[in-house]
Amino acid sequence: MIHTSHIRIDLDAIAGNLRSIQAEVGTETSVCPVIKADAYGLGADRVARTLVEAGAQRLAVFTLQQAIELESSASHARILVLMPVQEIPNDPAIARLIAAGRLELVITDRIQAARLASTRLGRALPVHLEVDCGMGRGGIAASEAPALLDDLQDHRSLHLVGLFTHFSSSDPEQVDHEAAIFDQLLSGVEHQLGRRVIKHAASSGPCFTVPTQQRDMVRIGLGWAGWLPVLDPSSSRGPIPRLRPAVTWCSQLVQTRTLEAGSTVGYGSQWHAPKTTQVGLVPVGYAHGYPARLHTASEQHQVLISVGDGWRAAPIVGAVSMDQLVVDLGGLDGFEPARDHEVILLSDQLDSRAGLHAIANRSGIPPHAVLSGLGAAIPRVYLTEGSATSRGQASLLSVSTPISNSSMAAG
Repeated sequence: MIHTSHIRIDLDAIAGNLRSIQAEVGTETSVCPVIKADAYGLGADRVARTLVEAGAQRLAVFTLQQAIELESSASHARILVLMPVQEIPNDPAIARLIAAGRLELVITDRIQAARLASTRLGRALPVHLEVDCGMGRGGIAASEAPALLDDLQDHRSLHLVGLFTHFSSSDPEQVDHEAAIFDQLLSGVEHQLGRRVIKHAASSGPCFTVPTQQRDMVRIGLGWAGWLPVLDPSSSRGPIPRLRPAVTWCSQLVQTRTLEAGSTVGYGSQWHAPKTTQVGLVPVGYAHGYPARLHTASEQHQVLISVGDGWRAAPIVGAVSMDQLVVDLGGLDGFEPARDHEVILLSDQLDSRAGLHAIANRSGIPPHAVLSGLGAAIPRVYLTEGSATSRGQASLLSVSTPISNSSMAAG
């Protein structure tokens, strides 16, 4: 089967990002990469191996099934399951993780704690207590947490290893508000916590906008892939590391043609050619995960087209279809229709007009949603220095096509 695009994942960049973040937070704070949803669609097995080899001692996922899938690839790392698990299945992989002390669960209420405590496991199960300080999602209210901590002390089959919250925003003022609730709780339950209980609160954004919230551990999701949530450096209270995006989504032009002035493109005839122009067809659409909608009608998605020895941005015109989209090539100096032209739909350059944040902003969705929404059937090609391996069938493109920082300057 020949695919129409592939996703290149730079494992060296992922390893470097983890090391950069660890260096920024310092040796007193551990970094827990969050690789839920198949590592945001990039392949949890390969990503986990890379992160553990780069120094990660704990990984976070959302479900027990995701933990099972990481049993071997995560090596000796502990695996924190963020979903409030209600019962532990009779599964040999789960049993091995528990026996090795590698599985850690999240407690969110007294009923759940009692259910887990009644399960015979052969050893105490490490747990983290989640406190809701403003997210309004999972966790127990701060006012109810002391009673639950008392319960955990009584449940000898549960061993408290962590106490945490999850901030609802990266905005420093909102972080301060929610952190004050968390700190007030901590000061009131100090006597209930052992010296080794890990306190953690910050994810990728708050970790750097409010560095005082790095505490004992930070949970990093998008950051290990090379992006941070959109942060305003002027409002950040600490340095923001420059990370290296690890993902490039590639396709190619499969047709070019000339349209006369006034010609329309796509369903609904939303775009009219202002003059005679060339357009190109890219065999990728919303079924592959490319966002179909724009946040404002005045904006246009852009891709990068290989022209000569470099890359040029070209706008997508007309509506994105299920499995194809059209780009306007009229403004590309030096474009030769007879040549094969590679297309970059998602660039690995932070400031690119085809970059993750640019796509997310134009679509009005979080960057996490763009990344995790890339089609599972698209082959993932894993790059390390001097080699490339793939998950899935080969695409119609050569994976050896170099993409350098210098050649992307125009994008």
